[in-house]
Amino acid sequence: MRNYALIGLIICLCFSGCIGLYDNLGAGEYNGYNIDANNNNEYNYAKDNNIANTINDANDSYKTSSSNKYYIRHYEWKYKGNLWTWDLKIPKELYNYYKNKPHNREENYAQYALSDYDKPYLDSIIQKFKEVSAEKGYSDYDTVMFVVSFVQSLKYTSDSTTTGYDEYPRYPIETLVDDGGDCEDTAILTASLLKEMGYDVVLIELPNHMAVGIKGGDGIYGSYYEYNGNRYYYLETTDTGWNIGEIPDEYKNTNAIIRPMIQIPKMELSFSANYISYDASYIYYKVHCDIENIGSGTAKNPKLYICALALSKGDGYVWKPDHVIELDDYVEGARGSAEAVVKIPRGETSQIKCVLYGDNFETVEVSSEVFNT
Repeated sequence: MRNYALIGLIICLCFSGCIGLYDNLGAGEYNGYNIDANNNNEYNYAKDNNIANTINDANDSYKTSSSNKYYIRHYEWKYKGNLWTWDLKIPKELYNYYKNKPHNREENYAQYALSDYDKPYLDSIIQKFKEVSAEKGYSDYDTVMFVVSFVQSLKYTSDSTTTGYDEYPRYPIETLVDDGGDCEDTAILTASLLKEMGYDVVLIELPNHMAVGIKGGDGIYGSYYEYNGNRYYYLETTDTGWNIGEIPDEYKNTNAIIRPMIQIPKMELSFSANYISYDASYIYYKVHCDIENIGSGTAKNPKLYICALALSKGDGYVWKPDHVIELDDYVEGARGSAEAVVKIPRGETSQIKCVLYGDNFETVEVSSEVFNT
């Protein structure tokens, strides 16, 4: 058995729910932060107030390498009457890692915001946001909106135009390099940044649209969705000028699926079975299983069950020996394999079955076609 790891993080399971939209109101705990709701973010961008402020590169360690290893991106956006600019180096290796990952195997788009592999780089970006917020004396409300205004300034582009696919959810690094995306891309990026900053956020999945919900505190007003006893205030990410609790008219009074920001590993399993020998009573097959964690976070305590079904004996019967193989944890992106030998009596009808299960991911089953020995 081999298990090649990329990175690891302890994780747990989550569920999603379908809930309704509520308006006005809004008081309660805000995950340890008190948002200043008296600041309505209604700013006049007068020309003499457009102060150019440059945020330095997100990670100084990236500065010394040659440009052919990095994408250089320039961003400009306005917040609190100031014009902010940011030149960012993004490692091409990191971008290519996400570009080459499957983009059509996750129904829960929150998983695109919860990858482990980009956390060190995103944390370096977040640190810059925190430093500037501290220098400016921003409240928690302003800190959130400072990040949101950055994402809102990115270009809106449809998936079909930029990728040729009708639906292509981007990982945060892809959205930064591509300088934008559609609603789910900017929502994923926003949710990823705010969660890493310590805010309680969710993705709000609406018909043909996606936004972010942020857990509201004292004095927060506007449109919110209630989930697990908490109020998550609507946050639009696809255009400038939207504040916490403001929702476009077309999405008012609309039910949504709430996607909590909790990692869910997604395991893939495939196998091959090859005849290796026989004797007077049995045919022997070597079963080789390939395993990969294509989801976010670490798959905990995976176990692989390999057997040959005794179909002539009835449901639930297998030919001995069957095998339970305990595997190492599979971190995000890890690949590995495991093997076992099964034996089937001559002249029987059988089917080889492999089952992968564990603590925090959905069980995966694969089977061969029915065959005769």
